Amino acid sequence: MPEPLTLARFKELADTYGAVVARWPEQHREAAMAIASQPAGRTILEQASALDNALDTWRVSPPDETLRARVIVSAPVSARTPMTRARLWWSGVGIAAALAGATAGTAAVAITAPVEATSDSATSFGDVT
Repeated sequence: MPEPLTLARFKELADTYGAVVARWPEQHREAAMAIASQPAGRTILEQASALDNALDTWRVSPPDETLRARVIVSAPVSARTPMTRARLWWSGVGIAAALAGATAGTAAVAITAPVEATSDSATSFGDVT
């Protein structure tokens, strides 16, 4: 069973969720409506409503151009130059070529018959006995 809603908890909920009880957690709404009908509850909701209205009308002014310019100037510059990109690309090509060569060499060894196959246990690496 949930604990009863006290006036202090009612104020916490009003501070957290605002003056509209419908936005509060469902398990507290019924008890909150009962407290809201009392003078102390109405006072708490009026204060929460004033805060809600102040927050709803508050607007942040856009930053001035000097701040914008300082942010742009202080932004990090990419360290990648065309030469850096070319080196990275060519190293990738080199790795791909090395892997392709290793694969081709492995396949060639696997499919070629040994030249001196004298027995059934002979392999391209020697006689296995």
